Amino acid sequence: MTRDPSEFEVFFHVGLGRAASTYLQNRVFPKLEGIRYIHRDRYRAFPKIIDRSRHTKYLVSREAARRLKDRLREFAEYRRDGKVILVLRRHDQWIASHYRRYVKNGGSHSFERFLDLDGNHPILWGRDDLEFMTMIRSAEHYFDRPPLVLFQEELTNNLERFVARLTAFTGTTCDPAKINPNPVHRSYSTQRLKVARKVGASLFPPIPTHHPNPTLHRVQRRAHLVLCHLILALARWVPASVVGDEPLILPEQLARVHDETANDWASCLAFAAAHNPTPEHPTLS
Repeated sequence: MTRDPSEFEVFFHVGLGRAASTYLQNRVFPKLEGIRYIHRDRYRAFPKIIDRSRHTKYLVSREAARRLKDRLREFAEYRRDGKVILVLRRHDQWIASHYRRYVKNGGSHSFERFLDLDGNHPILWGRDDLEFMTMIRSAEHYFDRPPLVLFQEELTNNLERFVARLTAFTGTTCDPAKINPNPVHRSYSTQRLKVARKVGASLFPPIPTHHPNPTLHRVQRRAHLVLCHLILALARWVPASVVGDEPLILPEQLARVHDETANDWASCLAFAAAHNPTPEHPTLS
């Protein structure tokens, strides 16, 4: 029997990818008290889990990658009165992290080819992909109330304050001292990523491909990732003199991203200041 919606609240964390989603799912969300956290591994079963339990609050977390609108629509179909949590990261650092993952997974395009700020038909990422306020407006469109907008920079620099904002929004409690501050995944060095990019250009297509058969796609992807990790493991033994000292991403390229997204970032900060509950007033009106 489906539960009466008035019996419980649902919070949806829609992770952007490269914005601390894995850290939150493994380190922070399990430490929240007064709410049932449904881990991403059980995400598809969350309606059944809610129906078969009797908690009054639930937190469902799922990374949206580049399908944020689809994920928001999916969650809204379940509960339009659900409450959305978005965590953003400054644009230049966010897209740089995406590029490092792209290279780690066998990509070989330069950063300039990876992110096309000038073309109308980008190969991989374009200017429209960097518009965070569009994401926020989508959350407002699909749900009855504004989302909670948090920032990875505060998570990194002031964990206690970040947790206080999260608990104020969810009506929960949490002791930040119980949260492991160490990252879930370690980043690879620039030297090893540059080796991976060079080798990847000879082994893999620069744009990831997907086999139409889901089973074969999973097998191929697993084999692909195993080979990528092997390349990265061996890359540590390549002398620095061979790799060179040029950066993986030119500083001026990231500076341009920072400058051209400054207004969008300022709008996100202003939105959070206007709509987020403060820790001193944890109850939403």
